[in-house]
Amino acid sequence: MKKKAILIINILLLIMITLIHVSTLKETLGSQSENNTSLVLINGSDIKYALASVQNDTIPKYVELSASQIKEALTELPDWTIFNGKLHKTFTFKDFSTLFEFMYKVADSSQKLNHHPNMTSTWNTLTIDYDTWSLGHVISNLDVKAAGNVERLYRENSYNNSSK
Repeated sequence: MKKKAILIINILLLIMITLIHVSTLKETLGSQSENNTSLVLINGSDIKYALASVQNDTIPKYVELSASQIKEALTELPDWTIFNGKLHKTFTFKDFSTLFEFMYKVADSSQKLNHHPNMTSTWNTLTIDYDTWSLGHVISNLDVKAAGNVERLYRENSYNNSSK
């Protein structure tokens, strides 16, 4: 189903690019005789590149990680564990406002990556879980990358100094 949706999106993008190209071509041909300008055509590889760049920016490429790859990734993710088949960590903050500020930064980072965690919070704790539902709720390369982004945000904003 997902592959069909991606194919339909790509076909629609190709149609849009073609319509824009034809419109531009008509304008160029119409003004070519008036302005003595040269005609520039777009070839198929330009269209393919345009479609690939749109797809790469909006649809992440998920790869399921093996147990050894997950174990290796955990060495770079302090205090992250595997819990119920998910990449898991609970952060503690000095208060709810600080927690919420961090949660917002995680949400912003997740939007940019187009990969979103499950987050639950209490007054001063935030639990983050990552798994990739589109691969059947397994841990993927994007889960590890997203968890790394969360760790970076936590360190760079000195939340680790304000906790507890």
